[in-house]
Amino acid sequence: MREARLPGSNYRTLRFDELTVQRNCGEDVARTIRAEGAPPDAQMLGVFVPLIGVSSNVLTVATKWTGEPAAAAYRHAQVVGVRSRLFDMLARGQEPCSADGIYTHRWFVVAQDQVQALTEMSVEAWKSSEADTGMRISGFWRCREPNANGEAVVLMIVNYPGLAAWDESRYWKPKPAHQAQPNRNVWGGLFARRREILLDSWVTVHRLVT
Repeated sequence: MREARLPGSNYRTLRFDELTVQRNCGEDVARTIRAEGAPPDAQMLGVFVPLIGVSSNVLTVATKWTGEPAAAAYRHAQVVGVRSRLFDMLARGQEPCSADGIYTHRWFVVAQDQVQALTEMSVEAWKSSEADTGMRISGFWRCREPNANGEAVVLMIVNYPGLAAWDESRYWKPKPAHQAQPNRNVWGGLFARRREILLDSWVTVHRLVT
């Protein structure tokens, strides 16, 4: 099920909901939520079930909004808890996730005054890294709430054909023998510079529910 983009839409805000569900029912709840679609005035970015790094009882529902998002309201009996956060779009984030493969949710923590630099280096690196590898960037968003230390939290969602493609795009590893990656020095250098301003970073791996 693919929802039509709202006419003339410019999605500026992401509502990122992490749902804790009763054990062993995550897949069923995820499929139900996906079938129901996004709330009015929003579009579904994606419903994700965890593969690596997240409890099997936690689903992620990401919706894109042109205006201020409505509060999360899940009435499914199997949903026992919801953590909802709002993010402002920094780059991309206009199209719904639809490709097969895996989706990584990469989290960056930087000083508040480094968000612009983080964004600029990332966007510039994508031009060549997407040409060389299987990575496809879905979007880049800044959480409206800083962390406990007052630092900025940024989310990047990326699609890869599989875990092998994710591994082949690690700039700090040897270049895969079967890939030319002619621009590796360009995007690898930008990612290395980006790493220098990071205060923390982590990644989880998910599957898109379709």
